[in-house]
Amino acid sequence: MQKLANVTLATMIAISVHQGLVQAVTIPVQEDVMTSAFFGGTNRVRGYAGDFRNVHRVGSDAAFDVGPETIYLTFDSADFTGLGGPVPQAILTMQSTEGGFGGDGGPGNPFVVSAHAVDTDPLTEITDDTNPGGPTDWLTYFNNNILPADAAALTSIDSFGPVTFDVTAVVNDWISGANTVFALAMTGKNEPNASGFLHGFLNNSENPGSTFLTIVPEPTTLLLGGCCLLGCVLVRRDR
Repeated sequence: MQKLANVTLATMIAISVHQGLVQAVTIPVQEDVMTSAFFGGTNRVRGYAGDFRNVHRVGSDAAFDVGPETIYLTFDSADFTGLGGPVPQAILTMQSTEGGFGGDGGPGNPFVVSAHAVDTDPLTEITDDTNPGGPTDWLTYFNNNILPADAAALTSIDSFGPVTFDVTAVVNDWISGANTVFALAMTGKNEPNASGFLHGFLNNSENPGSTFLTIVPEPTTLLLGGCCLLGCVLVRRDR
């Protein structure tokens, strides 16, 4: 009975240590902006803090026979330096909301939004009134600088509220240095209905905390530590 009590106590301690240490890491988005075929003039990248743009949109490639709408999210590379090797899972959370143009997905009428890595920084590459020296117009960037999305990073959306995208492949490329552009493009490139939607997402600049990354750490070493603790408790109790 004493040995059983020892095992139970040690197991509870090990589980407690494991649960206490395996904590998800939340990484905030740095900038949250969008481009659109509907934007005229020189102001082609909108949604910076101070723009007072509450909602961004993602559109299909030829939305309403005009063109795509794309959200670009950037992150601070310093937030990833302490992660070491590859992470088992990285989840992007955004808040789906009404886009204001009657083109939102809904029950029975979902659409696919995909999260992509990019090969150059959209904030310095795209020509804009805040970046007149940018060498690339917004549509050329959309066509040429957005990388194919990992299959896991496609999410079908049919409601408002929190939605998630598995961006593990992108984040692990950032960590390994395979991609040094810490930015994501949210597009409708993988939606089969090419002209069907303009769906809204809260702009994090106006709604802080609505968009963020969650990094799930590798639990193996922590489990090992719990097992070691279990062994130590057993030995001490037996003595």
